[in-house]
Parts: sequence; C-alpha cells; structure tokens
Amino acid sequence: MKRHVASKHDSRDYVERIQSSCAVQLDVPRSAQVEIIEPEEGVRFVVVDGKYTFVEQDSGSIPGSFLPFVGSQASVELFPSARIDDGAIKYILKGADVMRPGIVKFDDWGGKDRLVVVRDDAKGRGLAVGRTMVESKEMPVLAKGNCIKNLHHAGDRFWDSYKKI
Repeated sequence: MKRHVASKHDSRDYVERIQSSCAVQLDVPRSAQVEIIEPEEGVRFVVVDGKYTFVEQDSGSIPGSFLPFVGSQASVELFPSARIDDGAIKYILKGADVMRPGIVKFDDWGGKDRLVVVRDDAKGRGLAVGRTMVESKEMPVLAKGNCIKNLHHAGDRFWDSYKKI
C-alpha cells in the first residue's frame, strides 16, 4: 500500500481536478491538504482536508476520473440523489443499474451524464454512485428504462480496497 501527502501545488491541482470532474464545489481553503492512498494498483483514494474522500481510477470507462466514495458522508452530500424502494436495494448492491420503476424520489440533477448518489428511501443512506442516463425533467413521464449507470456501490472493489486502509 502506498500513502503520501501531496505538495501544496499538487493539492490545489487535485482539488481543481475533482471539482472539474465531478462538477461540484468543495468547501475547503486554498491551503487544503490532500492525501493520496493507493491500497492496490490502479485505485487511489484522494482525501481532501481530512473531510472529503474520492476514488480515482486509472482504468475503466473514464480513466483518471473521480467518484465520491460511498463511505464518505461529506462527499456524497455534495451530489443530488435518487431514492430507491426497498426491493431495488439488493440489486443495486450487486452492481445493477438503477431502473425507473425502482426510483421513488429524485432531486433535480439537470442533464445527462451527471453524478448522483443512490439512496435507500427509508433511511436515506448512500448505497451507490452513478451517472445519469436521462435528464431529470424526463423522469416524471418515464415509466420504465435504465436511468442511472451504477459506477460504485457499497460492497464493490473500491469498498473492499478501502477496508485495507
């Protein structure tokens, strides 16, 4: 396992790249410290100011992109969410995409290709992070179909890698 603290310049660069990649604004000072943790080859956890945790992966659909880590409450709070019914939870935790019939409530996330957090409806816990496949204004008229591509969920390889830290 590799672990190091980024320089001030690299820390600012990481914060800018995360904000750009995820389309969010991190509430951190300019002097925020960034720690890079690499528990296995190709997976990096980027911890910003000890508050936000993001996953950076070298391989996959978008190399070098960042995802909020599902286990980081502060990180997932930055994103809009979709709440799913209890019957869809077991499928989402196995990596299935989020289908329209399983979505009970949703925030206005705007257009396609936005990151959203998938939450259980009962307690509001973050279960997964996905990329939207439809615009939020289309959701009320949709009855079926794939709405959110599951990119990271509790119990996946990122989750298991984080346990090694």
